[in-house]
Amino acid sequence: MKRAFAYARVSTGEQAKGFSLEAQFGEIECFCSERGIELIDRYSDSMSGMKLTERLALMEMLQRVEDTRPDFVIATESDRISRDTLQFGWINTHLSMHGVKLLLVNERPADGPAEKAFQKIRVVFSEFETDLRQWRIDRGRALARAENRFMNRPPFGYTMNGKDIIPDPQKMSVVKKVFADYCAGAPIKRMAREIGKSPSAVRYILKNKFYVDSELNGKHEQFLKIKLFQWAQERLRKSKQVFQEQPPLSGGDKNERFL
Repeated sequence: MKRAFAYARVSTGEQAKGFSLEAQFGEIECFCSERGIELIDRYSDSMSGMKLTERLALMEMLQRVEDTRPDFVIATESDRISRDTLQFGWINTHLSMHGVKLLLVNERPADGPAEKAFQKIRVVFSEFETDLRQWRIDRGRALARAENRFMNRPPFGYTMNGKDIIPDPQKMSVVKKVFADYCAGAPIKRMAREIGKSPSAVRYILKNKFYVDSELNGKHEQFLKIKLFQWAQERLRKSKQVFQEQPPLSGGDKNERFL
């Protein structure tokens, strides 16, 4: 009896629309049952993952192919394997080099020259659809920025006033204090406790160029001095935790000049 691995992939958006992993595996199981193929293992990724290395299940399956040597790898469509032409070609070649044939439940077998050409065309169109979707997203963001509209929630320290983003006086003072305290040697964990946020949220504040670039993501008022921001970036580069290599600044007046 011929043996096969099954592979399924779904993005978050597809999952929400009912295009589930279970539905794909159901189609593959019926396909194998009708043809007397033994399904020996199933692999699935739940992400868009343009980089192959981000699709952990796919990478594990390709590695196991070398040892297990199944007869087939089966997916429902070519774009489940990859929407990128080069990636799809590499994966198909990798399987072929180990004597494994790629079968696609809802697409004709690529046995002859015409079928192989059509399979490549399908992959190209899938890649085109992905690029077109990303282009539309990027265009929408560009138009929003040009009109001073913000597609996402404004960063901590700002608030929305209609379509405009403006500094929030109370949160703005917190952001300034975070930068000043960090450059004075305060540990990130302690600052996080003081303002009621996680250490990762504090690091995100410290790295956010929005506070010093009035053109970033649409026009807005910057309220942080560039010198203070640059000092914080230097400290972040030197250490992922707290600033210990240099003594903290002495005297409150040095902090006040940044506020």
